[in-house]
Amino acid sequence: MIKVCVLLLAGGMAAQHTTVLLQSDRTSLMLFASILALGIRRARVPALAALGFTLFQMAGQHIIEQRLDERFGGDSMLAVVRVADWPIVNGASVTMIVEPLNDRRLPPRSRVSWFEPPSLPLLGEVWELELRLRAPRGNANPGVFDYETWLFREQLHATGYVVDGKRNRRLHDGTRSSAEAFRMRFMSRAHRATDSRSAAAVLVAIATGARNLISREQWERFAVSGTSHLVAISGLHVGLAAMVALGMAWALTGLVIRRHAHLVPAVLAGSAAAAAYAVVAGFGVPAQRAALMLALASVALVRRRLPAAGTALALAGVVVFVTNPVASLTPGFHLSFGAVVLLLWLARRKSLRAGRYLGAPRRLLVMQIFLMFGLLPLTAAIFNRFALVATPVNVVGVPLFSVVVVPLTLIGMVLGEFWEAGAAPLLRAAALGVGLLDGIVVFFASMPFAAVTLAEIEGCARGLLL
Repeated sequence: MIKVCVLLLAGGMAAQHTTVLLQSDRTSLMLFASILALGIRRARVPALAALGFTLFQMAGQHIIEQRLDERFGGDSMLAVVRVADWPIVNGASVTMIVEPLNDRRLPPRSRVSWFEPPSLPLLGEVWELELRLRAPRGNANPGVFDYETWLFREQLHATGYVVDGKRNRRLHDGTRSSAEAFRMRFMSRAHRATDSRSAAAVLVAIATGARNLISREQWERFAVSGTSHLVAISGLHVGLAAMVALGMAWALTGLVIRRHAHLVPAVLAGSAAAAAYAVVAGFGVPAQRAALMLALASVALVRRRLPAAGTALALAGVVVFVTNPVASLTPGFHLSFGAVVLLLWLARRKSLRAGRYLGAPRRLLVMQIFLMFGLLPLTAAIFNRFALVATPVNVVGVPLFSVVVVPLTLIGMVLGEFWEAGAAPLLRAAALGVGLLDGIVVFFASMPFAAVTLAEIEGCARGLLL
């Protein structure tokens, strides 16, 4: 399975760096031929690479074909749309993702800005808006943010703005999925539980994956200190959700099932909680990876077998890539899978020298230093930045979030659905932990050379770095 994963990703990476876009009939023929070639033993290696190449090409073609028709570019169109994601407020302007309702002129997903809207649009609401759209495009200057690539990997098919006028009006609240309604209820409870808007924004990001409330200054501090992963939904959060559910299920089933083993229901409860949390949090790539690996580990434990971490990681990579090849473009894909590969390698090396690192603090310090330098090639290639203070901040931040902030937030999120008065103290305690971390982050981020900006890496130098 590891070999299959590597070859598929190699083909997908080759497709990402090619400037040739094959026609749809050729990609279909190539897909059919690569699948047939898998049955030939000697041809499996090139067939898997060709399959990865073809899957990414087909996914890219599908995104491009759905972009705004050139006939409607630049025209004002009155359309009924649904707010499909959390709107982002930046001063007097609001940026949001909209989906059309029975309007073939508009593409499936558009990113629009609205200057000084009469009221803040909310997730799931249906509006009638006068839109002026254009096909996705952006600058591609060396060393700066590649806006067009970001639009492509986010599968956004048009950009534009809302034309100011009296024709823009909210029609109704729309229809929200159960996950979206759950996220909105928690957002309200988090703000009621704490007076700190910045702490509440972090709690909402941890619980629901909605990062629109975090200010640009907060994000910059997290990036400079190397603690963005604590706020963005990662495998750490999904794993903690599974551990909390497993512990609670273990205690409850232990009271009921005293004479029989209650490992199986506890493991299944933990896996189910991880999957549910991943869905509520937006089902990003790191959450997908963690939920898949936990599901595979649960199956192995239920069958009384030792989970193979490397195989589970490879299978998760295959599933994520096959279901959404464009996800392999995201930084979360590279950093999430890369971090797990490094930790698995470190765990194997450590098992050979069991007495080398004594004590949890020392193991955590070794792990953070190892991850900082191990992920340096990826962070340098993706962000052109290296956080020098990441290790000391994470040595405090990771235990704080793992033991206090994330468990209390998750328990408060679930408990609040039944007993809001009991959930409020838990959320306040979690907010205090966020405030403590923010103080540490502010202290280290203000240091000279807290983060080093690296020069743009291109061509052969990028290959040497990776």
